[in-house]
Amino acid sequence: MNPIDTVVASRPHLHDVRSCDEWLARAALSDPHHACSSFIELLDELEDAPPNAAYRVTILERLRGPMRAALEQQERRFGSRPLPLGPIEDAAFDQACDLWLAALRAWRELLNHASRDAQLDAVRPLLALRVLECGAGLTGAHFVARREVDQSVWHWVHQSYAQAESLRLAETPVDKSGESSTCSALYAEVLLLALAHPYGLSQRELGWTRRWARRWAPKVKLWRAAENGGGYAVDLEGCAPPAWTRAGEPGAALRYLQCSEVARSIRKRLKKLAEGVQPGALGLGRDCTRPAAEPLLTSLLRCWTDAPFVRQFPRRAVQGPVQLASGLDDIYRVLSPAPFQSGAKSWEYSRRSTEQLQIFQRAIEMEQRAASACAMETWETLDESANGFRVRRRSAGMRLAHGQLVALRPRNAGQAMLCEVRWLYENREHALHAGLRALPGLPQPCGVRVAAEQESHGATWSPAFVVPGAAESASLVLPVGWYQPHRSLELRQDGTRTITLLSLLDRGYDFDRVSFA
Repeated sequence: MNPIDTVVASRPHLHDVRSCDEWLARAALSDPHHACSSFIELLDELEDAPPNAAYRVTILERLRGPMRAALEQQERRFGSRPLPLGPIEDAAFDQACDLWLAALRAWRELLNHASRDAQLDAVRPLLALRVLECGAGLTGAHFVARREVDQSVWHWVHQSYAQAESLRLAETPVDKSGESSTCSALYAEVLLLALAHPYGLSQRELGWTRRWARRWAPKVKLWRAAENGGGYAVDLEGCAPPAWTRAGEPGAALRYLQCSEVARSIRKRLKKLAEGVQPGALGLGRDCTRPAAEPLLTSLLRCWTDAPFVRQFPRRAVQGPVQLASGLDDIYRVLSPAPFQSGAKSWEYSRRSTEQLQIFQRAIEMEQRAASACAMETWETLDESANGFRVRRRSAGMRLAHGQLVALRPRNAGQAMLCEVRWLYENREHALHAGLRALPGLPQPCGVRVAAEQESHGATWSPAFVVPGAAESASLVLPVGWYQPHRSLELRQDGTRTITLLSLLDRGYDFDRVSFA
């Protein structure tokens, strides 16, 4: 046996505050992956060889700031990414969850130990808050990654609050590091975020919503009985997110969210925004803009205070295969019988493309036809309405992003339609679920390029789509970033003509929908 195989790997050992400070001083925490791995190893060591309980509280508090900084950096690796996540992104998400769970175990063990240790009486409110904080961080990581929150995670969150409530610590304020919070406010923050339909928010909107939920959570009241006919409620003994519950439902563990003060605060800000006040002056953040903040606040007001709305176009439970394609090039191949001609010059081809043209010649044309046939994937429809679809894919396939343009061909339909991905998440079985909103009108493929008078060199054509409107004039779907007010483009569709872009109707992940003349 190699002597190296018998050497026990050295592990960090923290036995007091001084050793913790020394470890932090020499630890390499600039890389989030390495930092999270180091913190997980450290927390495992504390679990295996725990120091004095009072020292453990201080050590965990010292580690909390650097650990949260590492987790915030780690979230950037898997947040705002198309689904399903790639291997590196998926590993980053798993590592973030492992670190939150390791911290949750450490704080929960201390809270349970506090009932047998008089030294910890004074910090019991802090311990209860930190346990709930770890559960909140775990759910937040799932929302950022667009992953369905596991039932066990909801169970931990509900049980953490129930434990704080049973110890009469739910409303006890904790002032630490210049921050003041309570268990009830932190729990309400998690519930508000879950009710905000996080899988239907862009990453920027999700960041604002997390900030606003933290701001307004102290205004939420958790009651044992509902007002009027019902309200959003959670079962502290259950393992599900909050849902609309009618008044009088049995269950001593039910807690109803009372958000009247939150609604009042949002309405005041909406009124100020309508008067022209900037979001930064209203405490919404300097990174907010009025055109983006107003619709999001209106949506949150409805999500947090109103009963689930009755759809104008009711959904029908329809199950069956549908064909889906993404990417403007693939969508063009689906909608057009002829391959797209970009008009690229010979010097614009890559070396590999030039060699393929010289060697294979017409074989490339056959390959293009085959690509057109296989550009669409088979998904499963779960239900549909007059202007939308809920679809699912159980197998591996293309990656989709929130706000992305797709072409969908329903069963027995002759032509595909354009849709936008409105919400998206991956469930516990790694099946991809998406909600699609159909763009009105049947799309007509075309080509666009910058008008000759605005381009010093000959521009190549890019795929685009004209969408005729029934109640409104036709719109044009362009690659994202192409819209500029009053920009002139050449449109190639049954001939070539020059058009002028008028206004931006929609901006998605990879497209701009504009009006033109």
